[in-house]
Amino acid sequence: MTALKGRAIKAFVARRDPECAAVLIYGPDSGLARERAVKLASAVVSDFKDPFNYLELADADLKDEPGRLADEITALSFAGGERVIRIRTSGEGAAKAAGVLIEALDKDQIKPNGLVIIEAGELTPRSGLRKAFEKARRAAALPCYADGPADVRAMAQDAARAEDLRFEDDALDLVASVLGDDHALSRSEIDKLILYKGPGGSRSGPAAISLEDVRASLVDGLGDAMDDTAAACADGAPAKLAEALHRAATAGASPIGLLRSLQRQFARLKTAADYMEGGDSAAAAMKKLRPPVFFAEQRAFENRLYKWRGAKLDRALRMLIDAELDAKSSGAPQREIVERAALRLAAMVRR
Repeated sequence: MTALKGRAIKAFVARRDPECAAVLIYGPDSGLARERAVKLASAVVSDFKDPFNYLELADADLKDEPGRLADEITALSFAGGERVIRIRTSGEGAAKAAGVLIEALDKDQIKPNGLVIIEAGELTPRSGLRKAFEKARRAAALPCYADGPADVRAMAQDAARAEDLRFEDDALDLVASVLGDDHALSRSEIDKLILYKGPGGSRSGPAAISLEDVRASLVDGLGDAMDDTAAACADGAPAKLAEALHRAATAGASPIGLLRSLQRQFARLKTAADYMEGGDSAAAAMKKLRPPVFFAEQRAFENRLYKWRGAKLDRALRMLIDAELDAKSSGAPQREIVERAALRLAAMVRR
């Protein structure tokens, strides 16, 4: 097998491949890695407390016994059935043992009785552990990178569909903008929303998740702090912005989630400004937005429309795109990058 990507990963995790006897799950999103490991293991073993069919090892267990993985995966269970051997490695600690296992598998020297799952953090393309799995015939490598808006949308839709629910378009847009790139946190918040609306067993039929449902379940507190941050930024109010940034951080807003809130605010300003360029009044432009600007926010939003026009608005959107690229690739602290971008934008209002 080669390194799996995109939809191929989803299909692989959803349905076990009997030809695959070992899986490497790596990447910066530990929540997503853990979720995938649990799902793969659950397809083999129903009880993780079963001492005969489920075994967890650490790097130290393999250091002096690099052949142990191959031995464990071929061992027959006293209770019958297949086994899961799960390793959480700090990086290359399991590389030698994994190499021995993969070589034996690819040469058909052993007959596996279950699945080996190795969870690692970030691995570079030069990683020996990663290379071994990517070239293996009977093993797979699953990268776990931070969720983007499309990933959050798909996760939310899948979770809703499983409970006979569907999202209204505006509600799904808000979920994707409020939640950040932490897969485990997003999953938890989506589960909370499903519980708020009522899982399938508590209703007599299908139902829709509305914008009001999302606001009631997800937006209070965390969402309010993020919205206040975006509003203060667009208003050019540095003191209010500093306070809102502090509240957002205290409420647990992820830097990427906060950045998306800023992007959403300025994207709506851009869309409304384009309508006005086409001849619409500010009031008409605000009504055309989806969702439309709420009545209580219309005066503040109209004031922002006159502060952000033309080239200045284009520069703001470009700055937010650059901030996202820096946050995801530069290695610098994400929160500092996002907060600096927000303060720079607020300062642009007075120029």
